[in-house]
Amino acid sequence: MIFKRKAIIASIYIFFTNTMLFCIEIPFSNKEIRIDENHLSQFVRVSPPDSILYPLSTDVWFWHDGKNLYLQWEAEINKNFNQGKYTSYDKWPEADYLRLQLITDIKSYYAYGYYAFPLGNKYDFIRNSSLSTDRNWNSTYEYTSEINDYLWSVLMVIPFKDLRFSGSPPYNWKIILSRSCYEKNETYSVPFLTTKMGKDYFRDAEDIIIKEKIKKSRNLFIRPYTIFIMDLGKKETEFDKDNIGLDFSFNPNFSTKLKLSYNPDFSDVPMDNEKDIYNSKYAPTFEENRYFFIEDFNALGINNELFYSRYIVQPVYALKVTSNSENYSYGLLSSLDKKTENVNDDLFNIIAFKPSSKNFSFQFTLLNRMNDDYHNEVFHLKPVWEFSKNKSLWIDMNLSTKEVDNNSQNGYYGNAGYSLIQKDFNLSISARQMSKNYTIDMGKIYEDDYYGWNINSYLSKDVNNQIIRELKSNLALSEEIDNDTNDLLERYASISLEIYSQFNLNITFNFAYVKELYNQKYFDKQRTGLQISWDKIDWLNAFVGINKTRYIIYKLQNIYDGYYNQFGVSGVISKSLAYRVYAENILSFDIPSPDEVDGTEVDDNYWIGNLDLNFNLTNSLSLTNGLRYNNYEVYKYSEYTGFFSNFRWKFKKGCDLYIGYKSTINEIDNKHKIDYNQAYIKVSYTF
Repeated sequence: MIFKRKAIIASIYIFFTNTMLFCIEIPFSNKEIRIDENHLSQFVRVSPPDSILYPLSTDVWFWHDGKNLYLQWEAEINKNFNQGKYTSYDKWPEADYLRLQLITDIKSYYAYGYYAFPLGNKYDFIRNSSLSTDRNWNSTYEYTSEINDYLWSVLMVIPFKDLRFSGSPPYNWKIILSRSCYEKNETYSVPFLTTKMGKDYFRDAEDIIIKEKIKKSRNLFIRPYTIFIMDLGKKETEFDKDNIGLDFSFNPNFSTKLKLSYNPDFSDVPMDNEKDIYNSKYAPTFEENRYFFIEDFNALGINNELFYSRYIVQPVYALKVTSNSENYSYGLLSSLDKKTENVNDDLFNIIAFKPSSKNFSFQFTLLNRMNDDYHNEVFHLKPVWEFSKNKSLWIDMNLSTKEVDNNSQNGYYGNAGYSLIQKDFNLSISARQMSKNYTIDMGKIYEDDYYGWNINSYLSKDVNNQIIRELKSNLALSEEIDNDTNDLLERYASISLEIYSQFNLNITFNFAYVKELYNQKYFDKQRTGLQISWDKIDWLNAFVGINKTRYIIYKLQNIYDGYYNQFGVSGVISKSLAYRVYAENILSFDIPSPDEVDGTEVDDNYWIGNLDLNFNLTNSLSLTNGLRYNNYEVYKYSEYTGFFSNFRWKFKKGCDLYIGYKSTINEIDNKHKIDYNQAYIKVSYTF
């Protein structure tokens, strides 16, 4: 009895002692404080994940002044220290780094991330609940970087005004600190955490507490800009009310943010990469690269399938409001497209609400696209229940209605599943069904009127022997079946194995099989691939992929053998110069001549290429050039070349100058024709 009592007392003592040891109180001060109570230094290796203590000392001290969180880093360096290259905002510099991740809302499972690099590059992000990172969120954080022969010193300044949090003091938050050695491909962390741990990555982060009240800031942001566009073909300069725009954002409190963009301009956005859409069954999908639609914390709870923002070609305005509290988040987006010869002036609206607790969340989102004689709504419902640690059940239900000229139709799409994250292994199992009349004009669907199932498993194993560093494998299986006839529409299976070596030589094997019903006939498609990449030398990273294919040529309604080959090189030439070249070659065998197939002509050998050359004198002065190319033949078109060059100079804090040029050339009937030839000058000022 006495022994039990002593054991209980000892357990209580250990619990409270550990709690006190692992909860850092951030002191309030207007100047630097270095004491044991606000200090962390025990960085352990997480990649590879063997918990070895970092042999070079790394010390971090914290304090705050009610407006900003301050981190003073002092990191010992040696001959392996890599300073990387200059880059513009949110471009990776291939260098050593120091990183802070800050968690202000544990129930929502996301973290704010801030990097410090030797040359002062800026890179921030949000890590979401799926452990992936979104670099399109931007903050106003700053840091200084000083380097001598043996020490790298960094002072980080993290503004509280950029964070979302609720409640009153004390503020109980969490942090994760990381340091990376680029040359050895190693990462160290405090505490020991890896993304394989699922939501424990957030739950087990280091506890911090801020007892003083954080000062409110309205965080008002106004950025007017003007742009001069010159059509070099017509030799005309265009300037009217459409050449003036305004970006505006306002934070009424720490949990709410409003963004409004009037006549947003995207001239400085690079051209889309060329990709193979020649033999596509469906209309192609391009990744969104316009800042308004991708930046900031996502409180809308949707993806490309529900909202494909590229449908909004040139917005007259775009409005976004996002907010969260301790128990819920909500968001609103509204945008009106500009009417042109080929585009209707449709209005797009989204409103979302998501209550959440520690283990349960329920996403409600209403999407709407409408015009004078037409409207389409989709109601999206997605409850997610983590019934056991890193084991979840979820339902994704979407109800649609569409009315055109007083004729309406209703439909639905339902998807339910189970997901598991367990150390090195991830598993997802789901079943789904879509009705014939399911309509989502603001999103992307490829099939309707079917039911099916999906299994996806992923294994990642750290080996860390003398040859192999890590092994990854993936297995995916799925079927789609017709609702009325129960006939198979598509069966899909794929398996892959990735081998990461200690010599920076990485090998991937993959195989995919598809049984597809097309034009009332079944076809068996296959792809067997081998990809090899090598990234040992800074100035030469190489990639090659060889894929043996058996694909349907949809124009010919038949299947043919071929090869899909990939080639790529990239590298950092100096602190100021980097490049990337990527090309694909698609080759098909035994394609019949047009005379044999009623005049249908198919290109059996063509290339696609993308080249990018980035020149950065500093992180604020950059020149980005790109070349896009394809030579597949479509009707009279036999070649396309696109070129862009964007110059950006941040000549003063909040002041940017952009000068750019874009041109496209098509080969038609063996003659080259300039299809687009335009230059622009854009100036923006932020206050």
